Amino acid sequence: MIRILLPLAIVAAIFFGPMFAVETTDPVRGESYSVVTGDYFIGNALDCVRDLRLPLGEECATEGRMNDSTIVGSALTWACVLCAIAAILGIPGLLPVIGRITSIVTIGAGLASLGALGLFIMGMIGSEAGLGGVQWGAYLAAGLALLTTITGLSGLRGR
Repeated sequence: MIRILLPLAIVAAIFFGPMFAVETTDPVRGESYSVVTGDYFIGNALDCVRDLRLPLGEECATEGRMNDSTIVGSALTWACVLCAIAAILGIPGLLPVIGRITSIVTIGAGLASLGALGLFIMGMIGSEAGLGGVQWGAYLAAGLALLTTITGLSGLRGR
């Protein structure tokens, strides 16, 4: 059951959680920080999934840019797609024989999420906001990705 919930929790943490903060200039309030959620990176892909389409093509491509590139958004999108596949395959994976096979997909989803979030952190180091701009949503998603990987490894042992 946990192999179904953890990948979905990663997608929710990336989508709803605050990923980074940027300094903005408001004519009324002066300089302030604007918090950006993961919807900035994976919003178009989730809109395509809600319309029952595969998140492929130009209409589903990410518009989220970091350091003038969409690589981070694409990596986060594909990690979320793999997490959704792992959650869907986790349902028949509740059966004992199939469970070990779906553990491999769960490990892949966790490692893909860790890699995408690592790319995000590296991108933040090179941005104007720096590492201090990373918000708790990114850390939560990374922790859930690590737990997902550990859960997949535990499933290979038959637990």
